[in-house]
Amino acid sequence: MPDNHEAVRVPRGRPGSALAYRPFRIYFVGTVLAMNALRLGAVAQSLLIWELTGSTLSLGIVAAATAIPMMIVNVFGGVLADRFESRNILGASSLIGAGLLVSLGTLDLTGQILPWHVFSFAVVSGFVAGADQPSRQAYFPSLVPSSAMKSAVTINGSLMASASVVAPTFGGLLIAAFGTHAGFFVASAGWIAMFLATTVLPKRGASAAQRSVVRELATGFAFIRRQRVLLVLMILTFSNMLLGFGWIGLLPAYVEQFGGGAREVGFVFSSAGVGALSGIVVSGRISPGRHAGKLILGAAAAFSATMLFVSISPVLWLGMVLAMVAHFGNGMFNISALVAVQMRIPDDIRGRVMGVFAISQSVGLLGGLWTGTLAAVIGLRAGMLVGPVILLLMIATVFITQKKVRELREDPAQDE
Repeated sequence: MPDNHEAVRVPRGRPGSALAYRPFRIYFVGTVLAMNALRLGAVAQSLLIWELTGSTLSLGIVAAATAIPMMIVNVFGGVLADRFESRNILGASSLIGAGLLVSLGTLDLTGQILPWHVFSFAVVSGFVAGADQPSRQAYFPSLVPSSAMKSAVTINGSLMASASVVAPTFGGLLIAAFGTHAGFFVASAGWIAMFLATTVLPKRGASAAQRSVVRELATGFAFIRRQRVLLVLMILTFSNMLLGFGWIGLLPAYVEQFGGGAREVGFVFSSAGVGALSGIVVSGRISPGRHAGKLILGAAAAFSATMLFVSISPVLWLGMVLAMVAHFGNGMFNISALVAVQMRIPDDIRGRVMGVFAISQSVGLLGGLWTGTLAAVIGLRAGMLVGPVILLLMIATVFITQKKVRELREDPAQDE
């Protein structure tokens, strides 16, 4: 695979900013629209299944129906991203995603929608997203030189968080006015925009080696296993998403406790998004130097601790404020950990390694099943408490026992 970093033309202005490079700007616009489409579709889907069933367990099952196929394909998607042209994979997944949203919106509009339609859509969209995520993580670094890598990782990481600010509130108001089908139709346009962007973006290139898929998968896992820091960060990232993020999938049930509906779901979702985006922006602007490890662990602990208070909030407005604070910590943790990982991966196996890390996003959706099941058994508030408590214990254990993570430096060359 060619080293595209060397081929990227250095522009005038701020070469350290990824947005100084035209290919990254095109990718940025397409991804902004695609991530907003993803969030809008997720809000519409959760509101629809809640309307059809009124069950927290059903909310969790829909999340799991997306997460499980996504997790399976994530790993193989990393191999595909290295073996084939990742730009083409992004284009195909975007086009299929748009078609799925149009189909579900049509069923909803015509009154033929049933719960099994939503579950089936979730499964198929999980397979599509499973190919999209590792391809995206492998592709965007090729659009900038190494000097702009931190900027590119920060901006790419902020896109989902920024979508969590705009799309849920817009979607909540749109759905309250016109119905869930409108959310699906509008979301499909965002994926079409991403498809169009891929038609003018440059190729990343593919690996010349064509070994078996199993052997290529083993290469990615073996690299992570040899790198203790990456292994611990992977476990922490997975646990953070599984144990702390599942409440997002239960937002219709959460806001109903306060007499809220579609608009309030959008408001709470956006509050979390504002916090996450702020955390990502702050993380991208600071230089932790030799304190990068402490920043990662501290931000993860702040997220978990604040989520304890979100779960027991007596009023909705306070829950929204606390969610903003909690997801500020989550945004700082995610982007700081992702920068640390991306800076320590050779480009020729980036897709395979990031395919493994991309599973963390799927695990976050699977967290909806974990939290939804607990909520059905012991109540929503108690169910939301369990994960953050376990997370805090894990973070404390890592801090005490994993010196290489605790003493992690921003510059890989300075690692002990």
